[in-house]
Amino acid sequence: MRMLSLFAVLLLVLAAGPAEAQSRTNDFGRERISFFQSDVTINPDGTLTVKETIRFYAYGLSIKRGMVREFPTKYEDRDGTRVTVRFDLESVTRDGKEEPWFIESVDNGVEIFIGDENVFLERGEHEYVLTYTTSDQLGFFEGHDELYWNVTGNGWIFEIEQAEAIVRLPNGAQSTMLEVFTGRQGSVARNATITETSPGIVTARTTRALRAEEGMTIAVAWPKGVIEEPGFFYKLWRFIVDNLGAGIALIAAGGLGFFYYRRWLEVGKDPDHGTIIPLFSPPKDFSPADARYLRKMGFDNKVLAATVVSLATKGKLKIEEDDGLLSSSYKLIRLTEDMEGLTSVERGAVTALFAGGNELELKNSNYARLQAAVASVKRHLEKTHEPANFKSNAGSAAAGLLFLAPMIGGVFIFQPEGFPLILAGIAIAASIIAIIVFFRLMMAPTPAGQKLRDEIEGFRMFLGTAEQQRWAVLNPPKMTPEFFEKNLPYALALDVEHEWSETFEREMRLADPNAMNNYHPSWYAGRNFRNMRMTTFASAIGSSLNRAVSSSATPPGKSSGFGGGGFSGGGGGGGGGRGW
Repeated sequence: MRMLSLFAVLLLVLAAGPAEAQSRTNDFGRERISFFQSDVTINPDGTLTVKETIRFYAYGLSIKRGMVREFPTKYEDRDGTRVTVRFDLESVTRDGKEEPWFIESVDNGVEIFIGDENVFLERGEHEYVLTYTTSDQLGFFEGHDELYWNVTGNGWIFEIEQAEAIVRLPNGAQSTMLEVFTGRQGSVARNATITETSPGIVTARTTRALRAEEGMTIAVAWPKGVIEEPGFFYKLWRFIVDNLGAGIALIAAGGLGFFYYRRWLEVGKDPDHGTIIPLFSPPKDFSPADARYLRKMGFDNKVLAATVVSLATKGKLKIEEDDGLLSSSYKLIRLTEDMEGLTSVERGAVTALFAGGNELELKNSNYARLQAAVASVKRHLEKTHEPANFKSNAGSAAAGLLFLAPMIGGVFIFQPEGFPLILAGIAIAASIIAIIVFFRLMMAPTPAGQKLRDEIEGFRMFLGTAEQQRWAVLNPPKMTPEFFEKNLPYALALDVEHEWSETFEREMRLADPNAMNNYHPSWYAGRNFRNMRMTTFASAIGSSLNRAVSSSATPPGKSSGFGGGGFSGGGGGGGGGRGW
């Protein structure tokens, strides 16, 4: 029996011998990192000086000439904001001697090629030491500051038998919180230890090997105030640099605002107003169109509406309303070709309106005649008032368009998706709105024009005085149908037709309770007068005619009716590597 037992043991030893030898052979030929150490010194200015020691076995399989160390420098927040950190490689040694290296940029960082492309490494164990500095890696929070550091990176294709991190805090600080994570990207496993081995020095070590694509990440916190937190302007500058498209848009938007403000001070600021007092008549030789155009410093369709009413009250045409089931339509009927008593603006308008006959329906099919009337009135008003009474300064406003090209180009070229893209879009939209607004704000009356505008405001003050007591204090001319009709086109042009009509109705009834029953303008026929108050009549004339002109002045077919917390792989550092 004893001999049989010894024989069995001998067989087991003989059987195990080749297996152990094969295991040793496999282990000998297996490329791996036996030791990875990251010694991180946090400098008082917030930068990091990192000394990385990578001890590895090379057998000419993946690692032939050397190793590629990958290091990310570009990150992206959850909202898409770019964050770029600085990375400066200072030295690389192999087995204590300087080693050649070069860096290539990749999408989110850099790749450091260590070794000489013409020299193959000897088989066996080697040790690289990389020394580099990096910035913008620290986190500044409400109750603490911290380093959240991906020690090894999770991109290695080799096993890492032992990983270690040493963090040296600045200015005699001591840690307040420590954490370590291991495993693949996103893992919360803790197969490692972390402790403050001496005041201000924290050490973390893995307790098992890290397989390919596994890494170790640490978090070290310390009290606030040890390192000065970057200020607002530094953060703004970093944001602009890191998010170049959004940065260009923001800078251009700021430049646009500054440019417009300076130009507005130089050419767009209105002269001081004079004293505004009620006046019973408009400026001399001013038509309703002149009054509205100068007051608004621009043309709109109500200019033509006021001109049409003025022509009607002067007996040159009649406004006829056709009371339809759902809406009404308007027709202008020329009563005479006599031009006496008309201003040059009104002469041009009546000639254009009735160039094709003595009747004109305000509908799309007659857009050409309406457009001709608009063009005639607008051309005369521009010639009369620009630049004598106001300057549009359109060139200064249009110059703002020059800021849009770099804004839009920068966004399309440099800015990916995410919150900065939205911010860039907001900047562009705000700039477009600013350009539109400043086209208006840049308009400025001349001193002579401002004096006329003051007179217009005084006349408007009179026309808009509807209260009986204030009206009596003004001691105006006697109210008559003729006086009312003479000034109605001006009230319409100056947006006080409602108040002017109220005053007319009240004053006429005070003089004769039946006066309004006997009043009917010869120049108007339609539902808005019959069985209705005068105030409703005047408002309907202004708004309905204006709507008709707005619609009819657009050629048909030009627009459509249809519209419309911590984990392995988190933090700074990281990357990975491979052989080459």
